[in-house]
Amino acid sequence: MPEYEIEQQVEKYWENFERQLSTEDRQKLDSLLQEIEEKFIDPTEEHPMKTVDVVKWFDPTSLLELLKPQYPRFHAIADRFIPRFRFFAYLTISRKKNLRQAYLSLSDEDYRKLGFFKKPSYELLREFIYERIGIKLFPVVFHRVVQQLVVLLKEQGIHLGARTLQDATDIRALKHDPEAKYSGYYKEFGYKLDAIIDAEREIPLDYLPMDITADEGKNLVPSQEHLASLGIQEKERIVDDKYATYENIAQSEHHRVSLYYKIPKHWVYNEDGTSGIIKQWYQKYHLEEDFIPGADLEFMLRYLYKKGDVEIVGALYRNQRMAEREENPEGYDEKCNERSSHMEGFFGRVKTTTILDDHPGRRGWKGFVLRVGLSMLALVFAALIRVQNGVFDQLTNVTYFI
Repeated sequence: MPEYEIEQQVEKYWENFERQLSTEDRQKLDSLLQEIEEKFIDPTEEHPMKTVDVVKWFDPTSLLELLKPQYPRFHAIADRFIPRFRFFAYLTISRKKNLRQAYLSLSDEDYRKLGFFKKPSYELLREFIYERIGIKLFPVVFHRVVQQLVVLLKEQGIHLGARTLQDATDIRALKHDPEAKYSGYYKEFGYKLDAIIDAEREIPLDYLPMDITADEGKNLVPSQEHLASLGIQEKERIVDDKYATYENIAQSEHHRVSLYYKIPKHWVYNEDGTSGIIKQWYQKYHLEEDFIPGADLEFMLRYLYKKGDVEIVGALYRNQRMAEREENPEGYDEKCNERSSHMEGFFGRVKTTTILDDHPGRRGWKGFVLRVGLSMLALVFAALIRVQNGVFDQLTNVTYFI
């Protein structure tokens, strides 16, 4: 058979095949063929990418279970939520001021890229994001994404959160915001964001919106416990001295997380924080059934911690850190300066590449919490999309999404 006749036969075959396809099957085939032809491209300075062309590669399957309580017929309609979650990721990363701007910014073809068969209604997306998920569940979605990152990166030999950094930053409020408080320290009305990030990759692992006058030191231990619940095996955390209370130090070391912090000049050694005093306190419990004669120092510290003698345990660990700095001031200060430079850089990028500090449109605490949630989600969504598609560098960089 001549070659041109073979080509004619092939064309007729595909024409007949396509005629038998339903509209839905034809769209699925087109989408499949398009994905075969395309490949994921990571946005870079040399090659910026449209946000929708990156988000379409997002696989949100691991997040769908969060919607079970919201939908009685969840398993029958679960597939519908995949494009909706992709739009949610688009909303967070695209830096649009609000949901309506994000909705109007996409064409019918863009919505098909996200997996919709046709352009959805605005009300459908509004209801999904702000009612079915809701602002209160933004942190839940955030932590589920972090949990997925932990699993996927571990498969690559990358242990997320082994070393962490923590700090807070101020967020100036809009004028005439009745819910914003004034801080004499920051000399402004506003709010505050406390964040914990991975020291190597600067991926946010936990965050907490706060009043600008609140004590961020109270967040340390709960955040450590939360990271552990996500499967993160934290070994070292570097913080500012405002987190370094005796209680925080004792609890952190008890959970086997080495806590490092800046040593203020006015600090002096605590006379109670010595091995001799620890032994004396331990001996007070010599009539207890769980008392062990001749126990080593580590056992005694853990024993006293469990008995509630937290301050004296924290005093010993703090004395040890002060001695460590005296022995190697350059090395110790370098570790603390690492936290300062990385956290300043992290907050600077968040404020300039997300909607966190970009002319916020809503006053009040709820508006602040919304901006914080969307901003933190933007970073972890971007990281998860990259990891799912084999990219492991600059995971939270959203600068070149256009």
